[in-house]
Amino acid sequence: MSDTYKIQAFLTAKSAEESASKNTTDAYARDLMDFNGFLGHAGFDFMSAQMMQIERYIVALDAQGLSQATRARRLSAIKQFYRFCVEEGWRGDNPAIQISGPSKKKSLPKTLSVSDVETLLTMAVRSAKNHEDALRQNCLMQILYATGMRVSE
Repeated sequence: MSDTYKIQAFLTAKSAEESASKNTTDAYARDLMDFNGFLGHAGFDFMSAQMMQIERYIVALDAQGLSQATRARRLSAIKQFYRFCVEEGWRGDNPAIQISGPSKKKSLPKTLSVSDVETLLTMAVRSAKNHEDALRQNCLMQILYATGMRVSE
């Protein structure tokens, strides 16, 4: 059974069992074919690959400059494919099971400049219809600014 057949069987099962969209199955197909090409270049195939080859592939993706989301999606496709291979009896083990995905970078929230804050507070007062609304809007904006509350809170 060829690797292409196994990929197609996996994609058919994904589509049937989980109602995966065509875009999802197309992405999985591209991801798995790319990984298969990587394995072939290194002298391996899906059934002989081990955890080390999968890790090397993920490192190679990072070296290519692919985003964290792309690397995570490709690893997800590989993990799901190997889980499918075990379920079908094509492999006795899942070499991807212990590989964790690329960590998400934690970004700090964007902050306003002092002049932006002053403009925001000034506009809250100026846009009010009357004196009471101006006091209310100023108070609300001051609370939001001072506490760091989100608008949804």
